[in-house]
Amino acid sequence: MNGQPLIGITVGLGVDGSRKGRDFSSYASAVQNAGAAAMPLGHGRHGRYDECDGLLLSGGCDVHPKHVKRLPGDEGLTDDEVIAKYKIKTEKMRDEVEIRMIRQALAEGKPCLGICRGFQMINVVIGSRLIGDIPTYDPSALVHSAVDGVSARHEIEIEPGSLMERVYGASSITVNSRHHQGFTPELVADNFRVTAIAPDGIVEAAEMKYAAFVVGVQWHPEKQSDEFINSVSGPLFRAFVDACVAWRRSR
Repeated sequence: MNGQPLIGITVGLGVDGSRKGRDFSSYASAVQNAGAAAMPLGHGRHGRYDECDGLLLSGGCDVHPKHVKRLPGDEGLTDDEVIAKYKIKTEKMRDEVEIRMIRQALAEGKPCLGICRGFQMINVVIGSRLIGDIPTYDPSALVHSAVDGVSARHEIEIEPGSLMERVYGASSITVNSRHHQGFTPELVADNFRVTAIAPDGIVEAAEMKYAAFVVGVQWHPEKQSDEFINSVSGPLFRAFVDACVAWRRSR
């Protein structure tokens, strides 16, 4: 096969999910800079999953609680009660579409990169666990969400020998943070290896065991306005693109 690998990028609903929308453009720029072509995927979006050599699950709204096992203390709550308790904002159709694509990609061995919500979606598909709201779950946790549109920042510790260590060339880095859902290590699916963690115990990255490339990061390496992380994230996207090239050649 000739040409660049094609990476499908999941996007939300509405105009922001179009080819020129903000939900797509920064992720597309990141993979294009790494040598791949990109197209948006999702309900009513351009492109088709089957044409893609890799799947990038982007950030966005919260995962609907219907897909998540209840945490201790929430066992008797309805979905609507969980939504109210944790101030969850969802796009149910987006969840359904992404769950189908994740399952298909995992079955096919297609490379996957999950960013923020995308990381959470992969873990929910294979493990069904997620913290509905970090500050409610642990009031002593670090600030992980953006304030007035400005990303929070904090350090993470990176697991030796992991892809994250190879990508960033360090045992710890400072990352941007724009999320309120997430997980602690015991909530991560068994076939994920935790490869980065925040000082408060929130998982920041994981890699699927025995998979060629299924990686999730909780920060936003594509965020162009957070230059401090975007400027060092090229190797992560190149590693993803390389895995997509290898998968394309193996078909």
